[in-house]
Amino acid sequence: MNRTRRVTALGAVSAIALVGAFAAPAFAASNKQIAKASTLKASDLSETGWTATPHTEDPPSKLPACAPTNKVEQAGKKFSAHSPDFKNSDTSGQITNTVYVFPTVKLAKAYLAAFRLPTAQECLQQGLDQKLEGSGATATVSALDVSGAPRGTFDEGVGFQGVITGVPADQGGGADVYFEAVAFRLGRAVTGVTATNPGAAYPRTANLVITDVARLKKHLK
Repeated sequence: MNRTRRVTALGAVSAIALVGAFAAPAFAASNKQIAKASTLKASDLSETGWTATPHTEDPPSKLPACAPTNKVEQAGKKFSAHSPDFKNSDTSGQITNTVYVFPTVKLAKAYLAAFRLPTAQECLQQGLDQKLEGSGATATVSALDVSGAPRGTFDEGVGFQGVITGVPADQGGGADVYFEAVAFRLGRAVTGVTATNPGAAYPRTANLVITDVARLKKHLK
């Protein structure tokens, strides 16, 4: 199960690591500093059992469906910062957060646009299918409605949700594994949160997004 949970978390992180393919301005470093200061912290996780380790990334997928998001993802690294990878020893849940601070609102809007393309969901679905091949498990990915957040919390958002079922017992099987991957724009910044949890979707994803958006508002002033 640990291997499968890691697959879902990393796949979902890839799905929200959106960024425009733009040249870095002279002040990109300060934008990156704002992004780093705005990421989720261990103190934002209220339940017991959470530990933090340095963020790790998988190499870009070579699937054709992932080409549009790979392009913007690679270009956006100069504007981004990652939280640690949070793991819960009690529940085996996982959470990670990526923040992007662009020089203009226009670039932040372009960031999200790549993940509204049909290929974005196809990339995530096909990537999970590929990683789960031969394991006996199956993944289902769908769009997640993010329109219900309180008015004024953010300007626009995009999200995906999924579940992995049928993990064999000899591979740590048990409860189905659920994930949510969401990204929200606030002016010229974007924050993405991925939460992976066994048995049901993590119940505090929305709270973490609200916390992170509030932190972004503070640092963007």
